Amino acid sequence: MIRLLLVSILLFVAAKSWALDVTTLTPIEKLTVAYAGFKEPMQFNVTLPASYASEPDKRYLVLFDPHPRSQPHLSGIQDWLSHNGQWPWLETIVVTPATYHKEYAALFEKTAEDPDDHELLTFFESHLLAQVDKNYRTHDFRIFSGFMGNGAFGLYVLLNRPQLFDAYIIATPSLADDFLAVSSSAKTQLPKLKDKMRFVYLAIGEHTYEQAHIDNTKAFAQALTDYAPSELQWHANLDDKRHYMSRPIVTLVEAIELLFADYHTPLAPDSVISQQGVDAIIAHYQDLSKRKYGFDVSAQSSLKALAKSKLENDAPEALAIYHKVIDLYPDSAYAYADLASAYESLGQINKAIALQTTAVEKSKNMVLWHQNNLQKRLEAYQAKLSESED
Repeated sequence: MIRLLLVSILLFVAAKSWALDVTTLTPIEKLTVAYAGFKEPMQFNVTLPASYASEPDKRYLVLFDPHPRSQPHLSGIQDWLSHNGQWPWLETIVVTPATYHKEYAALFEKTAEDPDDHELLTFFESHLLAQVDKNYRTHDFRIFSGFMGNGAFGLYVLLNRPQLFDAYIIATPSLADDFLAVSSSAKTQLPKLKDKMRFVYLAIGEHTYEQAHIDNTKAFAQALTDYAPSELQWHANLDDKRHYMSRPIVTLVEAIELLFADYHTPLAPDSVISQQGVDAIIAHYQDLSKRKYGFDVSAQSSLKALAKSKLENDAPEALAIYHKVIDLYPDSAYAYADLASAYESLGQINKAIALQTTAVEKSKNMVLWHQNNLQKRLEAYQAKLSESED
């Protein structure tokens, strides 16, 4: 039976995949950015998520990578990791330079020679990112991805214009010889990052091309340990055994999973926050919404986990939490379905059927799988009631 079910699921997924025109999954648009410091405007590829055209009211995160050649793997990984319910990656607009731009390269070199000259940062803030926000439906949440010199530049942005990005995914940063003054300024700049939550993922290995940068990268990780405020969530993989050219891709995947873990993974019932109760859970997600993401992050799954853990030993408290979830998320089909399941387990089948009927009604705008799943639960409850009456 289980084998047949798995085969059915695989055939369903395959059929859905084959029905798609893959050329529509990551459509690319050109964005032209004019800048007074450049004689020629700079062209960028803007890769849109598959749902961008079909969901006109939805807003999207933005990821920027300075390397033109990063566009294919970034857009492909973004689509693959977001197409199944946006797990583990929330749908994201990917922005990359369309090609090499001589004047941009010269401005980068100018910044390397004088890190106190912030013209390049101003170009990003006032021109590139501002125009992306103007032309596309974006959230405030932005991710920077960079490898080698671009990785070092990402850390330079973090230290000197941190408001530009909320998350920094840095692979093998070129930090030798105090490039961009990242190493020398870390001690004074890191403690200032208290205005909101930010995320940093830092990775390097021991390839020949990385040898010159290992000590400085480890020193930056130590600076994070010593000076980063609690608002800066950071991770460092300083002994990555993968191949050098795999580093930016593997780093991206690992970082994305960690970055959105607090969005996708419910708090465990025995976690410090959950043990403080419902109000603490709600406050935690309000804080994430306001200080990290800039959009609402639901507390529903964590509240459900807490309620479920209490159902056997303290049914009244568990039911109160389930009812609180409905109060907070009245349009959620699963808020009603979860309470229905609780009543069913307590033998109150009529209440379960009433609540599950509401869940089915509220699922009409959900994808077919969820509609069918909730309908099957209702039918199971109805069948159980019929058996008890016979």
